[in-house]
Amino acid sequence: MEGRDIWCKRDDLIHPVISGNKWRKLKATAYWLVKENIPALASFGGAYSNHLHALAYVCKVLNIQFHAVVRAHPQSPLTPTLSDIKNWGSRIHFVSRDEYRLRNDEAYIEQLKQELQVDYVIPEGGSNEACIHGVEDIIEELNKQHTQVFDYILAPVASGGTLAGLISGVRKAKLATQVLGIAVLKGKAYLTDSVESLLPNTDASYHNWEIFYEASVVCGGYAKLSKELEAFGEQFSKTHFTLDRVYNTKSFFALKMLLQQARFRNKKILILQTGGLQGNRKTAL
Repeated sequence: MEGRDIWCKRDDLIHPVISGNKWRKLKATAYWLVKENIPALASFGGAYSNHLHALAYVCKVLNIQFHAVVRAHPQSPLTPTLSDIKNWGSRIHFVSRDEYRLRNDEAYIEQLKQELQVDYVIPEGGSNEACIHGVEDIIEELNKQHTQVFDYILAPVASGGTLAGLISGVRKAKLATQVLGIAVLKGKAYLTDSVESLLPNTDASYHNWEIFYEASVVCGGYAKLSKELEAFGEQFSKTHFTLDRVYNTKSFFALKMLLQQARFRNKKILILQTGGLQGNRKTAL
């Protein structure tokens, strides 16, 4: 590690259930739900969705009826994630892949509100305008915890909310830090567009960020692990702390790749452990 200064922010330690970026992305929305006295809402995710799991717990605590729209076959056995969601009183609605592709379509969202009798629908992954403010808190916390400024902040990116919040937070703090998103799924245009759509107009053209795709290309797309990536995750978890199989294993592996490419020589680097271990679980809580 000569010539490099590497730090990790352990956001996975925020809460035993609502860990990492899921709490940060839902925090502002949770306050709004209470303020507006929202009785019922819905959101989207897969059978191991960290977002659905965290949101279902929030709704349980706030006594809000939650409808989880899940991309899975209705006859499939419940995963530990979905078992928790069901046990917390949420209602699960299984939809086909074709229907799930409509999750960002305005007409479909309005139809879903009518069918489920809900007042509000949170986007997949919790990535909406409100989530930006919660993620921005990371930069404020770092400024309080450290005197030095990091040259790079790394974080996994899928729905775009966490990366957009980091970009916005760095800009507001007027830092020279570069934000590097580690793609955990394939599709360059999709990820870039997702992040830009969440940024305020003043931030969309702010050139303090990019997305690194090589790890996803080498190791497989979303929720896929090559043998090399799986071995890396297992070894890292033994010597340091547990990484989830979907997001952080890939982002930490990408950091290793970038270090081998000598990209970060004489740089101060922070990598964000965003939490969310649903993809690792074998049993319900």
